Amino acid sequence: MVLCRFFVWLLSILLACAATPVEASAASRTARLAGEMTLEEKVGQVFMVWFAGPAVSDDIAGLIRQRHLGGVILYGVPGNIESPGQLAALNAGLQAVSAATRHGLGLLIGVDQEGAPVARLRKGFTLFPSQMAQAATGRADLARLAASATARELRAVGINVNFAPVADVNVNPANPVIGIRSFGSAPADVARFTGAATAGYGAAGMICTPKHFPGHGDTTIDSHVGLPRSDHDAAALDKLDFPPFRAAFAAGAPAVMTAHMVVPALDGEPDLPATLSRRVLEGTLRGRMGFDGVIFTDSLGMGAVADTYGIPEASVRALAAGADVLLVGADAGRSPGERLAAMDAVAEAVRSGRVPMARLNAAVGRVLRLKERYGLLDAAALANPVPDPVSQIGRPEDAVLARRIARRSLTAVGPTSPALPLPAESCLVIRPRLGREAVDAEAEAAIAAWAGPRALFLPADPDDAAMAEALDKAAQAGNVVFLATDLRRRPGQERLVRELAAKAGRGFVLVAAQSPYDLALVPQSGARLATYGEAPASLEALYQGLFAPFRFSGRLPAVLPATALKQQ
Repeated sequence: MVLCRFFVWLLSILLACAATPVEASAASRTARLAGEMTLEEKVGQVFMVWFAGPAVSDDIAGLIRQRHLGGVILYGVPGNIESPGQLAALNAGLQAVSAATRHGLGLLIGVDQEGAPVARLRKGFTLFPSQMAQAATGRADLARLAASATARELRAVGINVNFAPVADVNVNPANPVIGIRSFGSAPADVARFTGAATAGYGAAGMICTPKHFPGHGDTTIDSHVGLPRSDHDAAALDKLDFPPFRAAFAAGAPAVMTAHMVVPALDGEPDLPATLSRRVLEGTLRGRMGFDGVIFTDSLGMGAVADTYGIPEASVRALAAGADVLLVGADAGRSPGERLAAMDAVAEAVRSGRVPMARLNAAVGRVLRLKERYGLLDAAALANPVPDPVSQIGRPEDAVLARRIARRSLTAVGPTSPALPLPAESCLVIRPRLGREAVDAEAEAAIAAWAGPRALFLPADPDDAAMAEALDKAAQAGNVVFLATDLRRRPGQERLVRELAAKAGRGFVLVAAQSPYDLALVPQSGARLATYGEAPASLEALYQGLFAPFRFSGRLPAVLPATALKQQ
């Protein structure tokens, strides 16, 4: 027995000694890099910014060379995204510019690819149904597979950071910015799916950032345009908002993204967003929750912080509060010059002692360790596009997975018999536009391709003339299907739905094509379905659910207010 214990002790010592040099080598490399950096190089590493155009421009190349930029974020609106091949060439070109700098550090290249409706990469890529649709399947393993597939596609075009999954628990039906981006309103379920998605990204080698800490699910203001507030007390935060983040951290999340929202229970300073609060970031996130990964801010160009502080001051405050990566996105109305002003402001704040050098060093250390962990320290190794990236995205097996999720998520709220299936030839399908060009174009193309029914596309908030046209065409049809895109904020849509339901009765089918909360706003008549978004796979599943025998297996992941509707 004594001999056995001796050998166990000796083996443990040998294993520890074998592991130590590797760990020490990685730590010493990042420490050496940080020690060799100038103040300006360190400041550059903690910034991740937007730029314009589909190729490496003088603007972004200058920021990389002269400002020692740590990362970039890609968007469709400023023209970064055209095709898979173009993206792969762009990202390799960005890394090539960085490879020629003094330290040759690789860039963090990020994007928002949550799934429908928030997906920057659409044409050629697999567009998975929304997170709420994934939760409606009841299968967390499908969320994990979707995350891994998304990660593989992003990596094929040179993207190494996905700002996902959304870990917010959407308990407020009036939430204007989260909704179906969330896995739902039950903390335990959201935690289960968030953990699964985080594991999926990790298994595929993708940096993910569960968001938006401390929880954006119970707000009524969009932080892009104003400053939201959560009045959850400490107990509610612990019970409702924190479980998904704990699950993500337990699943190995290497990073997290903050929320621009006021949470008085965590910081009593009036109107101070969590992103700029040391009590929230250092006290709660790092101290109480024990998170030691990289803290990304949400875009500092969003109205919740930029309209009050300006991007430069918000950058200084966020770094001082404990953020490691200062994200400056392509927010409406913000100028390119604000990126430089923000970097200058941070450098001056460190020189003056307003932000301690130790705080900047801690942020730089975490950024470098993140790059080390994901093989991103050497930009030269990242400067060649993946061979034939097109063959690695939009794969048939990923499309099958998207359709599987869509079919399992399609939810019937209330009875479907005898209303469904409908005779396609005598059916009118009405869809008001959502007001987002890419989503509307995809949805209208998919519906126009349906065999049998006629389609009518209306303005987002139909006026009297549009309603009269819809009612006239509905009167000539045997059945009417209405795809609600935002009843809560579109009174014209709600009024039209009520009139159609009254006239068509059992021949009327209401589809919550975006938010399932729309179903609670109008009286029951005919059948009610929820797709949780309009990804192509979701609309394909809806066609089958409307016009063919179909087993509705989806279950609402969100509680509908003021309704006694019962699911099948």
